[in-house]
Order: sequence, then C-alpha cells, then structure tokens
Amino acid sequence: MSEFFTHYKHMVLLLILVEMAISANATAATLINCYDDTREMVTQTSSDNCQGRAISDDEANAIRERRRAYIQNSLKADDNPMIIGKRLISVGAGFFVNVTGAVLTNAHVVKNCDTLIISRAGGEMIPAHITATEPGIDLALITTDFHPEKSAAFAPLDTPLPNTVTIVGYPNQGLPPIRPLRTSGVILPSKLESTSSIPRPISIQADVRPGNSGGPALDELGRVIGVIFAAVDTPAVYKHTGRIVRDIGVAIPNHLTFKFLERNSITPTILPAPKTAEQHSLLDDASLFVARVECWR
Repeated sequence: MSEFFTHYKHMVLLLILVEMAISANATAATLINCYDDTREMVTQTSSDNCQGRAISDDEANAIRERRRAYIQNSLKADDNPMIIGKRLISVGAGFFVNVTGAVLTNAHVVKNCDTLIISRAGGEMIPAHITATEPGIDLALITTDFHPEKSAAFAPLDTPLPNTVTIVGYPNQGLPPIRPLRTSGVILPSKLESTSSIPRPISIQADVRPGNSGGPALDELGRVIGVIFAAVDTPAVYKHTGRIVRDIGVAIPNHLTFKFLERNSITPTILPAPKTAEQHSLLDDASLFVARVECWR
C-alpha cells in the first residue's frame, strides 16, 4: 500500500485516539455529542468545551458512519483498477457549469495528472476526463458522469464587483477536508486600468490555501464572480519589495471565464439580480455544484 494510504490510516488512528482522550477527560454527567463541521468529526465532550454544535445520538452516528465510509473508500482506492499503483498528489476544487457533468477548474489543478477523481459533499467518487485546458488563463474543463441537480450561476459582466465575497473550496488544514468549506473575503481595489482586451484579475483579502484553487468566488446572491487560482506568495513579495503581504487571493474574472466556456461550446448560466434577495445558506447552495478535484499520479 502506498505511503499516502499508510499515512491516512495513521491519521484515522490518531483521530480515534483524540476522540477517546477528549471523551475520557469530560465529565460523564454532562457529555454531549459535539459536531465540528470544518473537520466533519464528532466528539463527546462537556457542553462548555464544545467548539461546534450539539447534536443528537442519531445524527452523531450518521456523521461517524459517513466519515468512516468515505475513509474506507479512500483506503481501498488502490484496489480500484482506475487508480491502481497511483498516489494522490494534490487536491483542488472545481464547480459544475452545467447539469450534464462539465466541471470548471484551474489548468494547474489538473496538470500532469494520470487520473482525475471527482468527489462531492455526499462522498460520491467518480473518475473525470480533461475536455479542454488553457494554461495561459489557468482554466480547464473536465467531464464526469455526475448529473448534479444544480449548476453554478454567474453574475452578469456589467455587474459591479461586490465588497465582500464567499470562497468555497477544499482548503488544506493539515489534510484537505472531505466536505467543501466557506472562506469569507473582501474585494481589494485595483490600481490597474481595466480594458476590454485585458480584464484585470480580482484581488481578494482572504485566507486562500491549497485546495481553494479552481473554486468559485461568490457574491451575496451565490453568483460566481471569479475563479480562485492563486494566493500571493508572501516570502517572494517580501524578498522583492520588502513588504509583508498576507492572505491575498487572486481570482480569474468572468470576462475570461465566459470566453473560455463559449470556446468549448458551453453557455454559462447568468443570473440577473432579483428584485428581492432570498435568505439562504451560501455554503449549502454551493455544495450542490462545488466538487473536490483529486490529482493522482
């Protein structure tokens, strides 16, 4: 078994030991099931120490079973002929741009991958194939047999950029998460002139990490305003400018994305602003069309 799966087993064992240690230190009379949705993990602890939300025994068992099933699928992955002898090299994000299985992501996310695997919040895993890639604008289109109930909608080109955005992806926090996570960000003003021939990238003040690449940046209505493709290299900026710049992400604007999709015979879904905004969870909605993109080699 590859070093990755051996390491994965050790991480699973460590998580179990952590859960046992936390449970042992808690007061038996006040134990609750505490759900940490950022790590998709349930622990038993006192209500004062719960850093997530309290859930019922039935919900806790369902979450544990879902996590156990996902991990077992991963540990058995090299029994699957499509990735036999391969290792998981990197994880990025992508999102469905139609309901027939087309996923938009970054070109660098799928670069030099022998096998691509798409997984979704429910734990489904399926192979994907590259349809088109344009490294010059760092966009790629991949196809799967998934047929999501919803695909991403984009903001119109003439819509002003919002002040705040939501980034949805799989940011690495020691291990890439199983389910997509939400990161809040603020659009930064640009000193570059915008022209029709060279749309400027979108700079976002946000904690962008490996695993966010290829994911959408969304406005308050859940519409895509850009595709995350990079984070500012803090050491490199300091080396060349002497300035410390942290937590700056960069997104590809819709101008470039639309042209890329149209070159590949996909018409993006564009959603004008409704007269009245509905209250909804951006993460829940985005989870219907955001996917985890795994690169195996």
